[in-house]
Amino acid sequence: MIYLVMQYWPWLIAAGVVGIVTPLIANEAGWAADLENYWLVRAGIVLVLLVLLVVMRVASGRPELMLEAAAGLVVAYILGGIVGGLSVQLLPVRYEGWWVGLFAIGLIWLGFGITTLPKVEPDLRERVAEVVKTAGADPLNFDVAGRDVLLPDDLGDKRAALSEQILQVKGVRLVSDVEELSGPALAAKTVAKLQAEATAKAEAEAKAKAEAEAREAVEQAATAAAAKEATAKAAKHAKAKADAEAKEAAAKEAAAKAAAEAAAKEVAAKEAAEKEAAAKEAAAKEAAAKAATAEEAKHAAVAPSTAPAAATATRTANADDTASIPSLEACQSRLSAVTAAQKINFERGSAEITQASLPVLKQLAEVIAHCPAATIEVAGHTDAAGKKSANEALSKRRAEAVVDSLTKAGIGSAKLTAVGYGASKPLAANGTADARAKNRRIEFVVK
Repeated sequence: MIYLVMQYWPWLIAAGVVGIVTPLIANEAGWAADLENYWLVRAGIVLVLLVLLVVMRVASGRPELMLEAAAGLVVAYILGGIVGGLSVQLLPVRYEGWWVGLFAIGLIWLGFGITTLPKVEPDLRERVAEVVKTAGADPLNFDVAGRDVLLPDDLGDKRAALSEQILQVKGVRLVSDVEELSGPALAAKTVAKLQAEATAKAEAEAKAKAEAEAREAVEQAATAAAAKEATAKAAKHAKAKADAEAKEAAAKEAAAKAAAEAAAKEVAAKEAAEKEAAAKEAAAKEAAAKAATAEEAKHAAVAPSTAPAAATATRTANADDTASIPSLEACQSRLSAVTAAQKINFERGSAEITQASLPVLKQLAEVIAHCPAATIEVAGHTDAAGKKSANEALSKRRAEAVVDSLTKAGIGSAKLTAVGYGASKPLAANGTADARAKNRRIEFVVK
């Protein structure tokens, strides 16, 4: 009742005003009664009945709230009637106009039920929800019927303590226990639960998706970094390898150039020495020839017919001796100089000598022709590409092709032997094209 007085005072004031006006209208209209305090007794009886119904709690929920409102309005009507009756000296006076006021009170009570009663439950639900939420429970897991709060069984041990806190909320009449919620409360609880589950599921999916995207981004970044690092390492390694190969090629080229220059100088020195020796030998032979001529002239009368033949034989021997190379070392030096200056080339993958290499063979044949006492090994060499047996066979065939060509040029085959070494005696590592080209060669070894 206190809650109604404090929260719904406009309706109580309206009932009090009706109570004041009723005796005034009765006084003006002459609604007298045969008995004193006629209306007051009857209104008091109505009030007592209403109070008994409320105290006995014969109703709950909205009906109970309407009974409380009716009792409050009747109290306000009686108090207003007493005030109005005192103003016109009608107490205790007998009049029958009380029923007119009670009819007006009924209309006020009906207006209260239509307009204000629907607001009571939402107001209580909102304030009780705050208490339930503060207590750590579900703010939708209860229901309000009139001024009664309904708590379900699934609250368990929390229900007793929560009931005491809810009873402290102004306007709550009592807290009732129910097995489970029903109607709008159950629907609201179910909807909220489904929404919470859907929200949690969506958040979990979003979190999982975000984590997956983050992992994928990290993996992609790691892969890109690894690829970049690998590329950088490969480029660095390739550059280092290229620099090393360039340095090695430059060093080998410089060494080959120096060797060629040294060989050329050695050949030139040997040729100069040979020319000097040949000149001395020619001078000696010329002196001997002059002496022989003188001797022939002296004995010309004795053997005129044999002198021309002896002179011819002497000149032939001298010419042959002048053309020959005096030592094996000189012969090896001359052959090495020719092969260093010009290379014998073959058609790719075969033992056929190219046309461009025929002049080289001609020079070699001329040198070998002046090495009458030498036995020469013609050695064929290949690079490391391909199988070992195939390389050895190819090198042997190429060496034999050179021997055949020199034999056809007038060099006796007894002086030449063909040997194939394959890739067993490289001049340089087979890592580059230039190195492999150097390894593919024909060598002449004087024995």
